[in-house]
Amino acid sequence: MNTLQPGTPGKGHVTLVGAGPGDPGLLTLRGKKALEEADVILYDHLAHPDLLGHAPSGAERIDVGKERGHPRLSQREIEAVLIDRASRGLSVVRLKGGDPFVFGRGGEEGQALEKAGIPYTVVPGVTSVTATPAYAGLPVSHRETNSRIVVMTGHDDPEKLSGPTLDALALPDQTLVILMGVEHFRKLIPRLLEHRMPPDTPVVAIRWGTTAFQEIREGTIQSMIRILEDNPIRPPATIVVGRVAGKPWRLEWQKNRPLFGKRILLTREKESGSPLKDELEKLGAEVVSCPTIEIRPVTGMEREEVVRTLQNLSEYEWLLFLSPNGVRYFFRAMRETGKDIRSLSGCRIFSMGPSTTRTLEEYGIHPDATPLESYANGVLEFFRSKIPCSGQRCLLIRGDRGDGAIPDGLAAMGFKIQQITAYENRIPELPNYLRDLVSVGFENRDFHLAVFYSPSAYKNLVSLLKEHGQSIRKTTGLAIGPTTADALRKDGVTNILLPSEPTDEAVLTTILQHFS
Repeated sequence: MNTLQPGTPGKGHVTLVGAGPGDPGLLTLRGKKALEEADVILYDHLAHPDLLGHAPSGAERIDVGKERGHPRLSQREIEAVLIDRASRGLSVVRLKGGDPFVFGRGGEEGQALEKAGIPYTVVPGVTSVTATPAYAGLPVSHRETNSRIVVMTGHDDPEKLSGPTLDALALPDQTLVILMGVEHFRKLIPRLLEHRMPPDTPVVAIRWGTTAFQEIREGTIQSMIRILEDNPIRPPATIVVGRVAGKPWRLEWQKNRPLFGKRILLTREKESGSPLKDELEKLGAEVVSCPTIEIRPVTGMEREEVVRTLQNLSEYEWLLFLSPNGVRYFFRAMRETGKDIRSLSGCRIFSMGPSTTRTLEEYGIHPDATPLESYANGVLEFFRSKIPCSGQRCLLIRGDRGDGAIPDGLAAMGFKIQQITAYENRIPELPNYLRDLVSVGFENRDFHLAVFYSPSAYKNLVSLLKEHGQSIRKTTGLAIGPTTADALRKDGVTNILLPSEPTDEAVLTTILQHFS
């Protein structure tokens, strides 16, 4: 919906984007594209922070709050910021929970932009009116139960509602969906009963629907006051009143998503972690990606050493690739120095494990050998039992954090070892929104599992979040291999999962077994 045409001279553009009800996977494709092109994002507390990762790293991210009772910016201040940034020629996204035009004040913001002459676009979002009940197994409409759906906000004081309004709300054969209704719902119940709503009308209250924090309270319109007194539910919540909330119409599709309600932290680089993240989310998990390692090419003397080595690859009988990143940065250096895979014709290729092998195959190379076990002892055992040592020269391609177990062990067998550092492993600068998200997760013990792909990934996380070290240690950790598991164990992590091999498939199997 373009009200004014984007590209007006001297003006930027604002996009009002519905973030959906909570599950970040419910963002629309058009909403994702708007975020990817944004210079500025204004977001509220109902928009999942993971969505901010779609924006360019240099985009300005402004937390406007809007949590009831604790606003960071008033509505007029938000509108002023939208106009200010767009007037500078920037692409601005206003990211709002749910749909911006369903009790989201998007209409007010649109009017303010029109008045200021700012071009804007509306991207509707998946509304909690339908999505939150759906994740709780409630279809808001069913041919046997209702012919109407009534949606209201619970902000209005029920004692001030007129008789005709209450008569309409209490009608049979309809579904009543109340958004933001926790505060006044207990006052509304007796008024609905007064206006002849059947006492046995089913009610379901859903907090943080579609997310790992989803909570449900259920009863009837007559019993719900007592239920909420015994088990209070806090905002944000959606309340569904009507026959569709009864057990005969409940759906159990979430049983096909065995990880629903589980929150998992991935500490791998964003690109490398995506396949596993996708699979976990298909199974219902809420996945927070927080890369605790920044990988970059070496510079200076180490770079010069790599270049010199690439000129003399014919000197080596074996090239040992110890990680996928080692493969990527080795071939990047080859490309930058004008070499190609013909330079490897006299070398045998050793791969540390399945992930490294898959990366080699992306470059058209099938390794000559892999160990039975993808860690240091497995590498040493392979060379000890399979390769007769006659002073063969081996080149180890690795990062700057590797220990001496493999080179020292091979040297002790009589192999001639040279190492090059193909990439550097650094602690990244976390954007504020991500640091806050992960910090709060550990502070509240919200993470059911954290996945670590190296000792550095774990150590860097502890270093980045020093104040949450104890919470990190108390969180169940999945270690990709024995070396990583040892690092966790030595630092005091007691609950450690170890997959059978360092592959996404084995990690997924281990996670499913753990939560089963």
